[in-house]
Amino acid sequence: MSKFFVPAAVLTPADQLRESLGRAERWFPNLRGAGAQALDLCHLFDQIAAAIKELGAAGVDVRAEQMRFEMLLGQLRRHQGRFLAEVGAALPAEREHVQPSETRWWWFLDQIAAQQRRRGLVRALGIGLGVVLLCVASWWVYDRFIAPPPHVRQAIRRTMAGENLVAEGDLSAAVAEFEAAAVLTPDDPDLWVWRGVLYRKLGQHDDAEAAFEQAHSLYDTEADFLLERGVISLQVGDLDAAQADAEALIAEAPQSGWGYYARAGIMATRENYAAALSDLDRAIELADQAGDTDLEALARMQRATLMQLSWGQ
Repeated sequence: MSKFFVPAAVLTPADQLRESLGRAERWFPNLRGAGAQALDLCHLFDQIAAAIKELGAAGVDVRAEQMRFEMLLGQLRRHQGRFLAEVGAALPAEREHVQPSETRWWWFLDQIAAQQRRRGLVRALGIGLGVVLLCVASWWVYDRFIAPPPHVRQAIRRTMAGENLVAEGDLSAAVAEFEAAAVLTPDDPDLWVWRGVLYRKLGQHDDAEAAFEQAHSLYDTEADFLLERGVISLQVGDLDAAQADAEALIAEAPQSGWGYYARAGIMATRENYAAALSDLDRAIELADQAGDTDLEALARMQRATLMQLSWGQ
């Protein structure tokens, strides 16, 4: 053996952790063109997460390493589009092989991105319909009250709180807000629809039917009821119920484009973009025939959004 030979140092678990962190950090400037090899990041993250947990349990101070890992996770979130473009179908295939738990969320980035697209689309559709409904509601409030009395303002605050809770996924708390709002303004049919949809989602079917009956009696037409219930069902993620209402609305009012517009939102949420675009085209055609400029503008806006999403598939 040469007297100049220097044996390799044995890495401690802490050294191995820092080496894995360094390897992961070097990945981000080199993602472009990496292809499926970028999946090495997911495996590195597995190693890093496990090492931090084990060393922390052994009493080792890993605060600095934990901070570096959190920064890496933030980088992955910011670069998820590039990462997914590189790994493509290799990610679900490797995930099937690894069988990770959902806590290792980096293995599920494709599903997370799909959910983000769906939520963004639902928000866009909800905002679009909300603009129309808000204009109608604003006119109604102005015409009836000029300056809404305190109980109406309180009902509006409760309704907004309920919608925020739905967005956060706290349906039980949301129901309480809509119940309180309905006590204040019991002749507002939308509040009863919200209650019915949320009761149904929570498995309280008798309460749901009673709320729907009350809402139905307050709307001027069957089509108005079906449109509102379908839109709210979509907002809470009850796609089957939303689609049933959209189909019923098309049958009830075949010359109105609103049923096709509502169904387009459901098809898009299911990522069936071809069907969604077809429904939006029909909605635009019927809106033009009926002179419904609000619907035509909304449908054209959503069509442009969907075209971008479908190109990204």
